[in-house]
Amino acid sequence: MRNYLLFFVFMLGAIVTQAEEIILEGPFSGTDLSKLKPENAKIIMEANVDFLLVLEGRKPKYAKTKKDAWLPADGGTTFYVGDHYNLTIVQSMSTFGEIDGYVYGPVIEFDKSFALGNSNSVSNLKFYTSVKLNELQKAR
Repeated sequence: MRNYLLFFVFMLGAIVTQAEEIILEGPFSGTDLSKLKPENAKIIMEANVDFLLVLEGRKPKYAKTKKDAWLPADGGTTFYVGDHYNLTIVQSMSTFGEIDGYVYGPVIEFDKSFALGNSNSVSNLKFYTSVKLNELQKAR
């Protein structure tokens, strides 16, 4: 019950403050959604929520499983499609020196029509030992 309460508080307070509509955490922290067209604010908010959920070891809320995605043999990378973005949850078996584990985290790539400029993606990849990744994913 405590985990659900913490998650509920996190989703209400850490993502967007209702009065100001400013994203407080994630790759779009500091973004004032009230200054965007409503359809663009929705895309940014949904991508930001999905990004934060993956960082917590959870499945995305808005992006759905990509039906025609190839299955990588890398340890569990999965692919999702959101509104104007693709979400890849990287879970790639890796060894650094003698330390075995996984590189894990979200990569969001926005459609070129939505994200104009030199880069259309945001990511946060981190190395986890198998034990630590299991702990992260079981905490869901």
